[in-house]
Amino acid sequence: MNQGRRTSAWARTLDRVRWIGPGMVMAATAIGASHLVLAPTAGAAFGYALLWVIPFSHLFKYPAFEFGPRFAVATGTSLLDGYSAVPGPRGWALWIFLAGTIVQGVTVLAGVLGVSAAVVAAALPPGVPIPLLSLFIGLLCALLLWSGGFDGLSGLSKWMLLGLSLMTVVTFVSRPPTAGFWPGLVVPTIPAGSLLLFGALLGWMPTGIDVSVWHSLWALERRSTWEATADRAGYSGSKGALRVGLADMRFGYGLSFALAVMFVVLGAEVLRPLGETPSGAGVAITIARLYTEVLGAWVYPFFLAAAFLGMFSTAYGVLDGFPRAFRETIRQLRRCGGEPRAERRTGGLLYWGFLLGSLALALAETAMIPDPVILVTIAAVASFLIAPVLYTLNYVCVTRLIPDPELRPGRGLRIWAAVGIVCMLAATGLFLYLLLAG
Repeated sequence: MNQGRRTSAWARTLDRVRWIGPGMVMAATAIGASHLVLAPTAGAAFGYALLWVIPFSHLFKYPAFEFGPRFAVATGTSLLDGYSAVPGPRGWALWIFLAGTIVQGVTVLAGVLGVSAAVVAAALPPGVPIPLLSLFIGLLCALLLWSGGFDGLSGLSKWMLLGLSLMTVVTFVSRPPTAGFWPGLVVPTIPAGSLLLFGALLGWMPTGIDVSVWHSLWALERRSTWEATADRAGYSGSKGALRVGLADMRFGYGLSFALAVMFVVLGAEVLRPLGETPSGAGVAITIARLYTEVLGAWVYPFFLAAAFLGMFSTAYGVLDGFPRAFRETIRQLRRCGGEPRAERRTGGLLYWGFLLGSLALALAETAMIPDPVILVTIAAVASFLIAPVLYTLNYVCVTRLIPDPELRPGRGLRIWAAVGIVCMLAATGLFLYLLLAG
């Protein structure tokens, strides 16, 4: 079948998995592996000691995500085009992004498949192995990508995750934070035994910075829609489109922050007193107790259904997104080398070759490490380690490669981004120092 007809538009993929629409640009990050697994684990294992990482990560990583749609609207090209034009040796930034795509394409996929499998395992009789379920889910995602048959599930996934978000809010209101919340929110601490979780939270809250590249590609698909919306609101041109697009992103970003805090609180207030921490094949059963302990056992099947559809959508998006990023990066590298015709001939081979290769390696990883929490932690730490580099590249793109000065970030945003880069770099250095020292 024709791949372009099936899933040619980045907007179609991100619409399905990330709730793209008015005010929902980043809302898909609201309930994913980071929020559903890492945040409750932090609260259950360490109370409010790691809560400060949530505002820290959301605050200082924000400019990196804004730069994606900003660059796309201002230039009509993606951040990958920007990376190819960054000063220095030809294509060096693209090679860095390509290396990160290859590493994360395997680790992230293994993590989301593992969590998806754990949710399914919670609904089945005991003893069904996580790797076997991961294999089934991965093959089903690949089949849907090949056939283009995901549309029927995408709408259901959106509404189920919306219901789970509302249920999280109700549960949070029913079990609000107690002593230690405010100090935990503002006082940085890294308790003993929390180093990997600390790095994972910084890597995936609200999501990996590499997703900003995906957002720039998505913004190209939505640019005309944003311009039409801006015209109706009395704004015009690229500035109006950027205004609409950033309003979208900020809404989703704020939702991600609020729900991340709630999940940490619920982990601290519900799971910690029970002495339970999400881990192993029973991770979904433990996370379900966030709701069943407060709202009652009746929510258990609803939670499993919503969590599975959400994680399945995420797995579908990851299995599609990283191969697309790989293909587009190779295309940019070939353009740098003057090979535009070769990219058209081999685009499908690049996509499916990377997809099948990353799926095989991810399944091997889940067989070696059957604990979904460990898989997610590894994937998130990998995103964390590459974050300062991608953040810096995004900054260079929007400050040097946007021709219209009015569409470049203002002085305040530039300072904010510079501070964010320094903070992420310092956090990465601290993480590596403590890891090696320990």
